[in-house]
Amino acid sequence: MANRSDYIASELSKIVTQMLKNMAANKVKVSSANIKSHLLSDERFEDLIKYAMCGGEKSDLLRYVTPLKGFVAEASLKNVEDLVFNPDKGFDEAQKTLLNALSDHIISLERRQHKVSNFIEDVFTKFVGLQAELTSSFSNSIDFVEEDLALDQKLLGDAEDMHKVLKSENSIEYLRTKMLESFSNFVDTFGSKTESKKGRLDTINKEYTTVNSELEDYKKQVSKLQNDLNKYKTESITDHLTSLYNRKYMDIKMTEEIDRYRRMNTSFCIMLVDIDYFKNVNDNYGHLIGDQVLKHLAKLLKDSIRKTDFAFRYGGEEFLIMLTNVDVRNATHVAEQIRKKLKETNFSLKENSFNVTASFGIALFEKDDTQESVIKRADERLYKAKQTGRNKIVSS
Repeated sequence: MANRSDYIASELSKIVTQMLKNMAANKVKVSSANIKSHLLSDERFEDLIKYAMCGGEKSDLLRYVTPLKGFVAEASLKNVEDLVFNPDKGFDEAQKTLLNALSDHIISLERRQHKVSNFIEDVFTKFVGLQAELTSSFSNSIDFVEEDLALDQKLLGDAEDMHKVLKSENSIEYLRTKMLESFSNFVDTFGSKTESKKGRLDTINKEYTTVNSELEDYKKQVSKLQNDLNKYKTESITDHLTSLYNRKYMDIKMTEEIDRYRRMNTSFCIMLVDIDYFKNVNDNYGHLIGDQVLKHLAKLLKDSIRKTDFAFRYGGEEFLIMLTNVDVRNATHVAEQIRKKLKETNFSLKENSFNVTASFGIALFEKDDTQESVIKRADERLYKAKQTGRNKIVSS
């Protein structure tokens, strides 16, 4: 049932989080071998396995697999399921495969986070370098202005010297000599000023070209970082097989909707959907066909709800729909549309074709409810739908 899976998922999350903190504090490398070593030496993990196993039967491993679906790679969990249903394979091999899948998933998350961190560090290192270049450029510009002002002062001094010579009462020869001397100084100073400005303009043009190029490069880097972060965010909340939201995001949206209910008294319903006899589909037609059935139902769910509603893959062949601002009658109407469309869908193969149905459990969030209690109530009604013939909707 849903509350058992929730407990296992919650406890597993706590154990893994604490394990990673301990490994970081002790500077232990995150590797498959080290993860397995830590988990196998953790009494809480051992107790959780025993609880999930319910006595150690190999088939009970499936209860432990369920809360990992939507987080760990589908192919890895299918390997575990195949081992469970293979009579030639033992309990220990299935358990080891499950543990390997979990450790590989943790390592994958660590690597992705490390890659993003390195990328951010690289971009901002370049940005700091660009800031230093701009600061240096402005500093050089200030030096240039000071140098230009000094040349202007010298030009003014040369002009005053010529003026004094013209006003003097000395001989024409003296005046001629001093004027040539003063004018020569003036021309030399003006030439130096012109050359200085020309050289400075060339430098400014080069610096502008360099800075502009680096700014464009920086903009591309920032754009790439933004795209990578958006992609990472999307992947972190999406089930990769069905493209629906995953259980992690379900917890976030459920908390938001409950808060909205407390503030504004806006009603919402939870709908649990489970494909009937889905194991038979996998057994008779293979997991690839089973995946196509899951994708088809996921698209059907998405197309049947509004933009204000949310569809999540809850685990395996089970889905959860959160319908906002509706009562049980409205939610039942939506469920009936989905039920009929799924039943009428014909899955065609080369040799033959088949149809599938689904069962539904619906619960309205009420005043004293919590996330766990409303899901539990929907899960109990889903179970009742299964027990009373399947391909039906139970809302009370």
